[in-house]
Amino acid sequence: MREFDIIIIGAGPGGYATALDARSRGFSVLLIEKEKLGGTCLNCGCIPTKAYNAIASLISHSKDASLMGLEMNYTLDFAKALDYKNTVVRDLTSGIDFMLKKAGVELVYGVAKLTKANIVAVNGDELCGKYIIIATGSRNLSGIIKGDDKALNSTDILALNRVPESLSIIGGGVIGVEIATIFALFGSKVTIFEAMDSLIPQADKEISRRLRSYFSKLGVTVNTNAKVLEIRDHSLVYSLKDEEKEESFEKIMMAIGRRPNIENIGLEEIGISYGRKGIIVNDYFETNIPNHFAIGDCNGKIMLAHYAEFAGKVVLDHIEKKYDDFVPLCPSAIFTIPEIAQIGLTEEELKEKGIEYTVKKTMYRSLGKALAMNEKEGFIKLLIVDNRIKGCHIIGYDASTLIHEAMILMNLNVESTKIKDFIYAHPTLSELFK
Repeated sequence: MREFDIIIIGAGPGGYATALDARSRGFSVLLIEKEKLGGTCLNCGCIPTKAYNAIASLISHSKDASLMGLEMNYTLDFAKALDYKNTVVRDLTSGIDFMLKKAGVELVYGVAKLTKANIVAVNGDELCGKYIIIATGSRNLSGIIKGDDKALNSTDILALNRVPESLSIIGGGVIGVEIATIFALFGSKVTIFEAMDSLIPQADKEISRRLRSYFSKLGVTVNTNAKVLEIRDHSLVYSLKDEEKEESFEKIMMAIGRRPNIENIGLEEIGISYGRKGIIVNDYFETNIPNHFAIGDCNGKIMLAHYAEFAGKVVLDHIEKKYDDFVPLCPSAIFTIPEIAQIGLTEEELKEKGIEYTVKKTMYRSLGKALAMNEKEGFIKLLIVDNRIKGCHIIGYDASTLIHEAMILMNLNVESTKIKDFIYAHPTLSELFK
């Protein structure tokens, strides 16, 4: 039986990044992947949607170009857009493959299953790993609404070969609002059905309200507190304000969440504990079976690619007995137009906890740089407790970049009044923090 220091099941962002890190530390590594390198993020999630988002951003900017003296006419060639998106994915996938080979990571394609503690079976072979890291990711939720097998999921929508005239999206979370932004700018008539009382329910409510107003300008119809009862071919049956309605659309997409991929991988066979949200792990992402870890979406803690990569680092540090009690705050970004980004607590969470706080808000339109770029929409909102930033929420141009300044300030626990002592380059969007 062949032996490795570390066997990693799943080559998504958590799996392949951890494999590369492990090799740089001198471990022998076997990486097992059943489908494609990069997982959901690279193949049918983060990366392809950002490729489409880049095209949508150009369309959005072209609409206001005449204000700046630039007359533009464009035609969206969707076949070329599709090819561009696929090329981006293909280039990144080949890049990962090259890095793994260069690092000396052994890569095997096949379906892996734990048969005993520290033993993984794949392609008829049994392999031994001193440490096992499960990184099997997640998949779209289904079987929740009657007839939802007739709807597209986030993978299907990215494979369409033409822009639908009308598109309904069930779910106004991160995936739903990103797809809504893209296809509305591509020319679809988009309608969102969200069961909760606001878009992106986990976001600060003020951000959600502002996004809804931007969607209104974009022509996206938003139905909150809307319960979809059934999908019938090209129509939805839903309940809104205690009234049952039916509406037809060319395409219907489900975006109501994801579930961890934990079935048929041998958890029961070796006794690894799991629950509805995923594999149960401790602060070092170790399961109840020693030397067996679970990172990324399969543990259900924070379903973000960058958190999966961070978890892999924690695991390797733990294996090397490098213990650190510091737990960094994790930022998130939503690629609507304009972008949304957040870190820390929301205003609603502070109120629920009974914590006194103050709000510092700066509007984009107050900055010379934003006005010069014609990026006036949006604001940054800092939630301050005892002179420390406990939450930062941004909606506006390049929010996904700006959030990292808050991330550093908050992780280093910098006094909020100290920010005034820093020198910010002018004119820049970073002046929002002053």
